[in-house]
Amino acid sequence: MRVHDWFEYHARSRPDIPFLVQDGVTLTYRDADLRANKWANAMIDAGLKVGDRIAYLSTNDIDMGVMFMACAKAGVAPVMLNYRLAPREWLWILQDADVSMVFVRGEDYLDQIGGIRPDLSGVGIFISVGGQPRDGWQSLDAFIGSASTDTPRPALTKDDMLYLIYTSGTTGHPKGIMISHQNVIAHVEQSMCASIAGRSPGQRALVATPLYHAAGVLRIMTAAINGGTVVLMEHFDPDVFLKTISEEKINTVNMVPSIVQTLLEQPQIAKMDFSHLEVIYYGAAPIAEPVLRRALATFQCPLIQGYGLSESCGGIAYLNEVDHLKALQGRPELLKSTGRAVVLAELRIVDPDGNEVPPGTVGEIVIRGPNVMKGYWRNPEKTAETIVNGWLHSGDAAYIDAEGYVFLQDRIKDMIVSGGTNIYPNEIESALLEHEDIRDVAVIGVPDDKWGEAALAVCVTRSGKPLGTDDLIAFCRERLGGYKIPRQYEFVAELPRNASGKILKRVLREPYWKGQARAIA
Repeated sequence: MRVHDWFEYHARSRPDIPFLVQDGVTLTYRDADLRANKWANAMIDAGLKVGDRIAYLSTNDIDMGVMFMACAKAGVAPVMLNYRLAPREWLWILQDADVSMVFVRGEDYLDQIGGIRPDLSGVGIFISVGGQPRDGWQSLDAFIGSASTDTPRPALTKDDMLYLIYTSGTTGHPKGIMISHQNVIAHVEQSMCASIAGRSPGQRALVATPLYHAAGVLRIMTAAINGGTVVLMEHFDPDVFLKTISEEKINTVNMVPSIVQTLLEQPQIAKMDFSHLEVIYYGAAPIAEPVLRRALATFQCPLIQGYGLSESCGGIAYLNEVDHLKALQGRPELLKSTGRAVVLAELRIVDPDGNEVPPGTVGEIVIRGPNVMKGYWRNPEKTAETIVNGWLHSGDAAYIDAEGYVFLQDRIKDMIVSGGTNIYPNEIESALLEHEDIRDVAVIGVPDDKWGEAALAVCVTRSGKPLGTDDLIAFCRERLGGYKIPRQYEFVAELPRNASGKILKRVLREPYWKGQARAIA
């Protein structure tokens, strides 16, 4: 089975169920299927073949959801561009992915892609999604207008690439993660076993997570497989989020603990109707017991924590509703855990030589199962380094207790998770080193009450004098997506290094994390 096989089944058997809803617009499975067929056939008519790539740049919108199904039907892998990146970061991804078409929604994004268009010689077609057509661009409606509504039947299997998602790497360049149909179907099966909520057709999920993020795209895929309804928000806004849960009769939502806390602080929350909520999924950080108790009392539904990687196609361990109940009934230490491994996959803790370690011993999390990615796009060396004898090496350090609960300890790869978003220090360090007065720099994650972690840049200047924070932020803004830019800077004479010259980031982090329950999210 492929993802679109499920989607097409629901379009035939339950055509009037809403597939996508946004700002008062509803697209049923029937209508979404017909539009996806036209879109897929238009791409095929334009010469795209199974395995080719297209790119899509937009904030969350209904057409983006349809695009996922169109690409699945055509066997084309979409690359979802992070709209928070800088144009030169998009350029690197577009060139690396060797995309044939670029779809863009939004006047600002059209202008920015236009600025790098001379360097995109490999892109044959540029398509404007919505808005007014402009020179050198086709409108989406014109592109798909005369295409057939018949279901395309290219030769593709469950092992073909469904999408190509880019995640930044510690080497300074993003890596393309190849996710197959089988990976996603396995993820949906695994997450079903972790949830107390039913997966009946028409179940309504609210998605404010950007669709370039693994959590966002997987919500679309899960709905397509289960016959569910996705209610999209273009951006997260706490007031609109709460109103949407109530007015749209939402059954499931995804959040991070900082968002849960933000919602609980909204004055209007006491007047909202959350009676349709069945479960709240959260991740990226543990939840404090007082926040959990308030959330349970307010939303009147279970909470489930998940831990996963883009490379594992989402969650690989869950702290379910039973675990949360245990925590509130005398085992609060469980709230520091990220739960137990999913079914249909294996999770181990290993030493640097790949040997499994005893319970309670810290090592690296490795995973094996049908949810593990096909590999990194055009990067066999990194793939071989990350997937060893079928085991995906996470780069995260943890231990497992005697009951199988996973307790994260540190981040082997130095990644920072801020508000559920991955930030990689090497990218920031490379940008800051372009500054004429910065001789050396190390970026670390430090505790943040709202976001869990925030980036702190520890700098060594050539002049020996501190630099202005506002000036450094402005300098970074020209080189990095806004969410990556550190707002905190420290200035030191030298950075601590080991005998081989490697910066000792653990030494830099220790003063900030002393006394914290968990060093990573």
